[in-house]
Amino acid sequence: MPLTFRLIFHGVRSVSVASLIALIAWLVFVPASPTEQAALARGPLGDQRHGLAQLRFARTMLHFAPERAARTMSRATDGEISPELAGLLLRQMAGQAPATAPFATGPAPQPESAQDGAKFIRVPQTPPSGSANE
Repeated sequence: MPLTFRLIFHGVRSVSVASLIALIAWLVFVPASPTEQAALARGPLGDQRHGLAQLRFARTMLHFAPERAARTMSRATDGEISPELAGLLLRQMAGQAPATAPFATGPAPQPESAQDGAKFIRVPQTPPSGSANE
């Protein structure tokens, strides 16, 4: 193999290994930012500081390939969850969507029957023209 191709191959390989090491170091060793701390604190189980690596991994997956990550997660559960639900779960793990939906604080809506009484629909009793009996 010529020297030029070997240099290109080893250069590309070293860059890919270095970027993989940097990604793993970022996932594991870098402390949580205030945004990540807030996302981990608002989880359904309260304070979940141990989920930082999962949060960052989900953010990385959503950044590079959100549809593929959702499809892969759906396939991993043998189709028990849909790709849309898997995408929602990944966004929640990544801290990009609220863990719970906010509740409306306004007055409860009244059903229509309580406002003006019962509603009735009148259906005409005439047979339709061109029926099969003619």
